[in-house]
Amino acid sequence: MNNFDMTNNIVHSIGLGPGDPELITIKAKRILEAADDVIVPQSDVLGRSIAKDIVDHYVGPSKITMYYFPMNNNREQLRQRYAELAEKIKALVAEGRKVSYVSMGDPTIYSTSNYLTDALLTLGVNVVHVPGISSINASSSLLGMSLSSKGGDFGVYELPEDAERTAELIQRHQTTVFMKVNKKLPVLLEAIRIQPPAAAYLVNRVTLDGQMSFDLLNAPLPEEPLYLSIALVKRTHPKGSR
Repeated sequence: MNNFDMTNNIVHSIGLGPGDPELITIKAKRILEAADDVIVPQSDVLGRSIAKDIVDHYVGPSKITMYYFPMNNNREQLRQRYAELAEKIKALVAEGRKVSYVSMGDPTIYSTSNYLTDALLTLGVNVVHVPGISSINASSSLLGMSLSSKGGDFGVYELPEDAERTAELIQRHQTTVFMKVNKKLPVLLEAIRIQPPAAAYLVNRVTLDGQMSFDLLNAPLPEEPLYLSIALVKRTHPKGSR
């Protein structure tokens, strides 16, 4: 379907990609520009938001509504925040306004937008997702690493707390992607010591200023935990390589 409808009780959940403002889709750009209201999440009380930095390239400030979500893993507090925001969005839609809300990466992969979507659906508001380039795709492209080849597979997981479980997952797939590495990097390092893979990389702030990558098998490692990090682990060398 080439056309899109921003009326009839519909809001759009838009994936902004990994951080580079040029890595949003043409469709996402078109819907953002047509919106009356764009809801942008922030996890910093001072208002800093990577998502807003991207949206600013396509939407004027009068259309943007920032909404704070504390990074404290308090599920009840977060549930209340999502429920409150869903009510506000429903009221805007009832006024006939075209509303979009945004999230980094793709809105269906470990995205906070999933919770807001659930809250909106509970209120009878229909949600249309607009896919975005994920940090998974961006990181594998940066490294020049294929995620899978014919006859193979790859798995995507939130990095476990346990090294044995992590090592088990690495052995399960041709390539294993671990999200939300950050402070749990020692768990991953222990896992790759248990059963060394062919390759293992950590990518931090992919496509953003300060982007870095680390060879977890052969290079000096970061001294401090790195927020916005993703790991890609290749169990075996691909056919034809050494």
